[in-house]
Amino acid sequence: MRVTSTKRRKLSVVIAAAVTFQATAVRAQHAADNPISAADDAYGLTLGLESVGLYSPGLVRGFNPQAAGNVRIDGLYFDQQGALSNRVIEDSTIKVGVSEIGYAFPAPTGIVDYDLRHAGGDVPSATIIANVGPYEARGVSIDGSLPVIGSELVLPMGVSTQVSTQTPSYGPYPGYTSNVTSIGATPLWSPNDKITVRAIVDWQKTSNAKTFPLYFTAGDFLPPAISKNYLGQNWAEGRNVTMNLGGIVSAQLTEVWRLKAGVFRSTNDYPVSFADQYTNIQPNGQSEHLVVGYPDQNTSSNSGEVRLTGAFTGGDWRQQLIFMVRGRDTKARYGGEDVVDEGPTVIGMLVELPKPDFVYSAPTNDRTELWSVGSAYHVDWRQRAEFEAGIQDENYRETVVAPGIPDSGMSAHLPRAYSNAAFALAPQWTLYAGYTQGLENSGAAPNSAKNSGAVLPASKTWQIDSGIRYVVTPKFKIIAGVFELQKPYFNLDTNNVDRELGVQRAKGVELSIAGELVKYLHVNIGVLDGKVSIVGPNLTAEKVGSVAVGQPLLTYVANVNYDLPWLPAASLDASATHFGTAPATIDNGVYSPEVTQVNLGGRYQFTAFGKKSSLRLQIQNILATKKWTTQYTPGFFQWPSPRTVFAYITTDLR
Repeated sequence: MRVTSTKRRKLSVVIAAAVTFQATAVRAQHAADNPISAADDAYGLTLGLESVGLYSPGLVRGFNPQAAGNVRIDGLYFDQQGALSNRVIEDSTIKVGVSEIGYAFPAPTGIVDYDLRHAGGDVPSATIIANVGPYEARGVSIDGSLPVIGSELVLPMGVSTQVSTQTPSYGPYPGYTSNVTSIGATPLWSPNDKITVRAIVDWQKTSNAKTFPLYFTAGDFLPPAISKNYLGQNWAEGRNVTMNLGGIVSAQLTEVWRLKAGVFRSTNDYPVSFADQYTNIQPNGQSEHLVVGYPDQNTSSNSGEVRLTGAFTGGDWRQQLIFMVRGRDTKARYGGEDVVDEGPTVIGMLVELPKPDFVYSAPTNDRTELWSVGSAYHVDWRQRAEFEAGIQDENYRETVVAPGIPDSGMSAHLPRAYSNAAFALAPQWTLYAGYTQGLENSGAAPNSAKNSGAVLPASKTWQIDSGIRYVVTPKFKIIAGVFELQKPYFNLDTNNVDRELGVQRAKGVELSIAGELVKYLHVNIGVLDGKVSIVGPNLTAEKVGSVAVGQPLLTYVANVNYDLPWLPAASLDASATHFGTAPATIDNGVYSPEVTQVNLGGRYQFTAFGKKSSLRLQIQNILATKKWTTQYTPGFFQWPSPRTVFAYITTDLR
């Protein structure tokens, strides 16, 4: 089973990232919050400890916008390497489809826009959350806002300590725990009503992270079922430290022109990490057991943007003219791993092995630079019609210095263009359409390739989408759209050379149904029906199937929340998440089965010691689902079968 091209960018980095927990940036939570009733659409919202919607910052339309470099902080370009914690983030918004209208310089795969923590004004405030579950997880966090000089200088800050069972890409899993500590602050200084200065200090440490095993079969078949949930090696505990620093200045220069600038540094350091792999699995469960140790893997990036925006209003017309300069300088150190063959075994049998004496080799050093200048124009006529267009001139360069082979490098220089439009057919109906070009890093060939360390050409991408939005009531709306997205497809050919074998072409239909359907009943339903096709010459000879591995053909999420009219302080909710059947091997010889998870829960608001509080209780995985799947990842893993309880208490201390 070969690694899918959508996940194979620097294989060692991907596997190392899969062994430790990375927190997802979330919105600051308060006792009265409910993500189902708060969501404006079904494309994705994370609120406190919970998420609803079809997409997340790491997955949009089958691709990863974070890996593609499509991340923003308060609208400004940010090259994210280390995960942002909810100590500094209020929420994250996915800019895709109709939500891209009016958002300058969009990108294929969508934009992840992080909103910094909101300052609490001149009144001190704080919220504390104590949580347990799923499985062995538990923790406590406190986030607050402290006025230092009235509302002129305010200090939002927070701290959290958690025992987490969240594994990257695989969700919560029993037994695979990690200890996560985060500290962050986002000071806000507003000397007057025209200038705002913000800083970002965000530190997060993960330790004692149990390594999650992956399974690779010897042919086109699924592994046999296994019963145990924890099959890890107790000594294989990874460590990870992320740091995000930055500053943003916003100034109203004149009545027309506004300047906004941001500079950021993001680091992601794995002092030690491991991969646990069962390979060459036979139908009877016989396999080879490989354990991979990685020396210090590190990625750091400096990035930023300066943006000048002019706003012009006259009669029924509102116009904007935008000028932008942005760039990033990213350095990565990866590779040097040692693979230890632990010999034959049978999957599902937990055998604790002694820790091997790993012998590491020299790492590979990778440097990527991207510089861009651009301009854009946006016009709005009476809030009935909008049109925007923009162009960027981009210069891209990547160099790789790998041990034992000549240095490798490549560069690209090309323009990027986009255009979006929306038109109100009627007060409730809006038609939209758009076209966007992109340029993304393709990385270097993995260590297993004959051209190991070779820099792959930058990926020229494009996306078109269109659809319609129907505002049924001010509190309930439906969005339906279609899209097509194309990227180059890189993978190993029959000569074990990593190269472009064709293109990935994603086509799909999206549906978002969100809001208050009837009094007391809120729904949040998102559906994605489509596939990522692989198109190119001689794919059959290269043993590459026509559909990208690990990409479900149907995905939906459905959440409902009912506020009890006879008990206003309480509500009941249910959710279902479905991943359809998906190719489990590169040649499409076998498909993983569809998987559905169902959760049931409720909320109760109360007052404790004079403070507003809420209790959240949820029973997860009601159906005790237990199936092999791939879900966008290289290698099989088994969906966890035990039912579990997730609960937390939130108290507003103000």
